[in-house]
Amino acid sequence: MVLVATVGVGVTGALLAWRERPKPGADPLVLFLVGQCWWSVTLIFRINAVSLQSKVFWVDVSWIGVALIPVAWLLFALEYAGYQEYTTRRYILLYSIVPAITAFFGLTSQHHQLLYTSSVIIQENGVATLTRTPGIWFWVIAIYTYLLGFLGALPLLQLVTSRVNTFRGQSLSLLVGLLAPWATNVLFLLDLLPTAGVDPTPIAFAFSGVAYLGALTRFQLFGATPTPIRHARDSLFKRMQQGAVVLDTHGHIVDINDQATTILQTPPDEALGQPLKQVSPDLSALGRTARTGQTIFNPSGTSKSYDVSESLLTDIHDRTIGQVITLHDVSDLLRDQQRLEVLHRIFRHNIRTNVQVILGNTEYLATHNSTAKAETLKKHALEIQELSDQVRAVIDIFEQGREDREPLNLNSILREHVASIRAEYPEVTVEYTHGPDGIAVDSLFNVVCSNIIQNAAQHNTSPNPRVAITVEQDGESVLIRVRDNGPGIDQNELALIEQGTETPLEHGSGFGLALAAWGTDIAGGTVDFESTDSTGTVVTLRAPILSHD
Repeated sequence: MVLVATVGVGVTGALLAWRERPKPGADPLVLFLVGQCWWSVTLIFRINAVSLQSKVFWVDVSWIGVALIPVAWLLFALEYAGYQEYTTRRYILLYSIVPAITAFFGLTSQHHQLLYTSSVIIQENGVATLTRTPGIWFWVIAIYTYLLGFLGALPLLQLVTSRVNTFRGQSLSLLVGLLAPWATNVLFLLDLLPTAGVDPTPIAFAFSGVAYLGALTRFQLFGATPTPIRHARDSLFKRMQQGAVVLDTHGHIVDINDQATTILQTPPDEALGQPLKQVSPDLSALGRTARTGQTIFNPSGTSKSYDVSESLLTDIHDRTIGQVITLHDVSDLLRDQQRLEVLHRIFRHNIRTNVQVILGNTEYLATHNSTAKAETLKKHALEIQELSDQVRAVIDIFEQGREDREPLNLNSILREHVASIRAEYPEVTVEYTHGPDGIAVDSLFNVVCSNIIQNAAQHNTSPNPRVAITVEQDGESVLIRVRDNGPGIDQNELALIEQGTETPLEHGSGFGLALAAWGTDIAGGTVDFESTDSTGTVVTLRAPILSHD
């Protein structure tokens, strides 16, 4: 009757688990309970059998369920705890090799002595019981079963201390369901139970079934599961926007996400297990001081800037077991700060200077009729107007940078600007050598090219002013060179563009160059200025090719 109750409890649990499919762990739990019921049913038939042959038959058949139980238990525990990467078809086949061999040996035991070396019936108190002497494979499957049971218990033991009450209840119920038959079987193998040679482990499954039913009903086994926890943490680490490098106490890289490998320009296989100071000496030096304040890391060969922060990893005993170095991309922030500094300089210095000159000359004109002073007023008013136009152009660039932009044909852009400059500055000789037909670039280069060509013609004070424009394809980019024979660019202006800062005693005259640099940067290109007093200026734009018409 106890065995019948065991089967009833097992079937009930299997049906409840079946209803939860395809939730993680549901299928393996169904197989586990099916294996348990199979073992119990075969034990019922074995007890009621009379002849040696029939008793041996039911023992041999029972190995199908016995072999299924440890594999199903391990798969359930792994899926339930979120270790699905170890439940793929390849791993299932690996786990099932020994149990499959065992089931085969059980069904063919009459032809060998691997599972049992002998089988006899002993009469005790008028009851015929089967006694079998274990063979070598019996101990192999016994050890293997306990090994899988132990491996399945490990992830559940981690959840016993979970801060979620439901998970604690679930894991404890499942562990009780494991320990009851486990302890019973150990006692039987040690011959410490008075069961007349009958393995009472299936009877212990009655306690397991009750425990599993409690986990399914009282603790909502498949209603609230810890399965996503491990995957979420792993996913957050891998997909976080910041680069992250995990180090052990000796400074070796033990984990690294994709963002960090991109930043350090190192494949994961070459970084893992290596000292950080070997993979990135600069980052290693910064990491030691990152806790004292903001530290900026600039990887060699890139224009990116990263804020480096370090946090220590500690265990439950507050011992330091490693550290995490986080790399947050602050390139845009620093560029915006640079742009604000330039704009601040424009309004603080240039416009204020022009306004002061205008006010001073206005007072003079109030009492004197001076043509020279009037021209001075006009000049500075036009400079303010020019600055206003440039500010408007900068605002337009920033606004376009936040929007989706359509590619424009490069040759069409340049032909239009060349025609406009020739009409506005007829004294300037403008030469244009167009590049390959059909190249399309970001529409921001329309504003950038207009600004650079305009500056080359407007500020060219050479007796025979010339501007030469050439286009050359370079792989997936196109090089646009604007060369003039003017006086060159003031070094303060170049320093402002290259460094993004200015000194209190040195100021740029405007931000036409900054406009070109910002627009190029937003469009994903680069700009290079070469300027001398004797040879003039060469501005080289590198623009990504978006399409070929």
